[in-house]
Amino acid sequence: MKHFYFLLTTLMLLLLMSCKKDELKATVPAYLKIDEISVQINKPEEGSASSKISDAWVYVDDQLIGAFELPTVVPILKTGPVKISVRGGVFNNGLSNQRIVYPFYEFFTLNSTISPEQELEPDLVVGYKDLTKFNEDWSGEDFEQGVNFINNSRSDTNLVRTTDPGKIFEGSASGALFLPTGTTFAEVYSTNITNIPRNGTAVYMEMNYKATHDFAVSIYVENQLTQYSVINFRPTSEWNKVYIDFSKVFSTLFDASNYNIAIGMSKSSSENAELLIDNVKLMHF
Repeated sequence: MKHFYFLLTTLMLLLLMSCKKDELKATVPAYLKIDEISVQINKPEEGSASSKISDAWVYVDDQLIGAFELPTVVPILKTGPVKISVRGGVFNNGLSNQRIVYPFYEFFTLNSTISPEQELEPDLVVGYKDLTKFNEDWSGEDFEQGVNFINNSRSDTNLVRTTDPGKIFEGSASGALFLPTGTTFAEVYSTNITNIPRNGTAVYMEMNYKATHDFAVSIYVENQLTQYSVINFRPTSEWNKVYIDFSKVFSTLFDASNYNIAIGMSKSSSENAELLIDNVKLMHF
């Protein structure tokens, strides 16, 4: 009988050890390589395809596995038939500590059967969601045909359309505020906006810019009666892309009858300053 219990105990220990070994075996992943996510334009009103997608938010079978700074290689632990979805993430208001999924970009989706150690390197292209509305009162400005901004009467200079190849972001023209010595202030604003959502839904303005000095984006209400600051931007010697979040601003100022989006710059009279902008577009759902 003792031999029987000894044998039984030995068999149970071997079985447990076998189970533990199986549990300790590491899952061999596949890999999703993403260098960049680009934007595809599907309708004329969507304007430029310029973007600054900083992060990939990756989902496997509709479950978020993480947000990854680009470029990246993402391990995919599930193999076999898999649905991989990716959304483009941006810096909200240009701030690197405010990383969000940009609400207007569609998912990129890949349905595939993948195996361990396989490397996937799809061409990740996203478009704007079909529900995206490019504001009808004032949708923005790309400066290809003219200038849809109004110059502030207190401004020392006007926003002009420049065709200087060294000052254009893309296309045939960009907008420029030139403040030479002896000037201190320049500001332009949009035409009246009345049809903007004011219930907290996503409202954003995209813009490419290049600046020698700090400049500000603000909101005027009630025919420029009152001005509210939104965000300040630092100088940059290279063209930058920003996604400016107006969602809370419009929901806070919900009872105004009209609004104007303003862009302005102040400086010392002894300095030369320059602000270049392009592909300004306002959108919401």
